[in-house]
Amino acid sequence: MSATAARQRGSVIIYILIAIFLTGLLVAAMSQGAKKSASSEQINEMMMYLQTDIQTIQSNITECVVSYQNNNFCPPTSSGGCVSQYATQDAGNYNVPFPIPSTALATGLGTALASITCPRAPGTPIIFTDSITQSLKLLQDTANYTVAYYNDNTDGVYIRITRVGTDPLWTEVLARLPSKYASCSAVKRTSNPDETGANCSNGCFYYFILHPGPGGSPVFGACPS
Repeated sequence: MSATAARQRGSVIIYILIAIFLTGLLVAAMSQGAKKSASSEQINEMMMYLQTDIQTIQSNITECVVSYQNNNFCPPTSSGGCVSQYATQDAGNYNVPFPIPSTALATGLGTALASITCPRAPGTPIIFTDSITQSLKLLQDTANYTVAYYNDNTDGVYIRITRVGTDPLWTEVLARLPSKYASCSAVKRTSNPDETGANCSNGCFYYFILHPGPGGSPVFGACPS
């Protein structure tokens, strides 16, 4: 083989190697782009599901409040006064007639949705029945998500959503989701413990249903009533 032919063959091999290298870069770039696109779609889907679930939770709580807020007539007594037939249900309820736990008032760790009752409805029924819980898009997955309900005299009425375990998608959702709501309606926390005593090291999302008043609260600060 002549020296010229050898050089030409070497050049061809070099060009082939360069082409292989550039193809590899292109495939890697396309793969990375696909991963980013998939992650973005997952984040958007999670945010949409969470917003839908929060709306479902608030709607059912609001239905209880609106339907039975005036259901408080007073039967006359022998002394001419009256005693509310809901005195027992309202006792200790800081935000009448909002739902309360079926056994005791909410503590620092909140109360599961499955234990919340509508206090002035006949029979004080559980609000979040199995059918309602199963209709939730994301939060029906109780193995990975927990929802705690609060009704107290310092922070008002609100819920806390927590992801079990670490998840980078959940972290990103928490970074974006509060901006979808009014400034005094939603907040994220990542401390352990946070202001309510909860472990939010994996991220917690708080959604405010009823503000305690213009003085604000430990969690949400000064917000309008």
